[in-house]
Amino acid sequence: MWPSIDPPRLPRTLWEQPTFTFTGDQDWAPAWASEQLLAAGARLRVPLHVFRTNPCPVLDEAFAQGRITQGWHPNFLPGSDHGASPEQVIAYCRAHFPASRTVRAHCFMEHTMAWDQLSAAGIVADSQVPTYFQEGIVPLLHASGIWRLPVYFEDDIFFRSFPVDLPVSRVESTLFGPGLKIFNFHPTFVAANVPSPAYYADIKARWFAPGADHAKLVYPARGTRTVLEELVALVTARGFAFEPFEAIVDRLPATTPSSPAAS
Repeated sequence: MWPSIDPPRLPRTLWEQPTFTFTGDQDWAPAWASEQLLAAGARLRVPLHVFRTNPCPVLDEAFAQGRITQGWHPNFLPGSDHGASPEQVIAYCRAHFPASRTVRAHCFMEHTMAWDQLSAAGIVADSQVPTYFQEGIVPLLHASGIWRLPVYFEDDIFFRSFPVDLPVSRVESTLFGPGLKIFNFHPTFVAANVPSPAYYADIKARWFAPGADHAKLVYPARGTRTVLEELVALVTARGFAFEPFEAIVDRLPATTPSSPAAS
């Protein structure tokens, strides 16, 4: 059952200007790939929020040292190694990544029962709904009481749409428009500099094979890492900075249950 809450209002002034933030989905990436994503964030001087899928010494250490913030990246798909039910999946996330308050589901998979339980588990914001580089994005209040922060730029959507040539000019018309601009990149796609779905399909089995020589699988020309660097350069050249994802969550009004009289 959904909670009874007093619908809060968002201050419009918070979203009249573009608000940029940088996130990543772990997706069982090899530690080497996670190191590459961390290095890219440090080199570009942008704070990174990682939605965690599984334990990884590289990301665990980065979180412990305060170099990243993190949320849950639960797998609600059939056959999930996180569990066979929403209860089991959430228990897995709580055990490995305690005290998290944000979520983005693997493959953006969701259903109302899971979101009800995520809210009860202390999740206050998700980052679901990948848009097609849309401006004017504002937080939405999901019926569960969880704030929803849609994604502006998803790396695999981009390389599926514009494979190989990957022209960042295709998003410039909305890049500096008002609203949330959540960038989402995957460690494997950045580390392997993936330029297209075909290239990723070709290397995937070798990339995740035990003892893989990852360096030999990195695409040598224009790819996902190039796009990340160019997008950050465009943003910073215009005088904008990337905000920590958790700082954006902090700006959201609390959604507390309403009193019986108010409901």
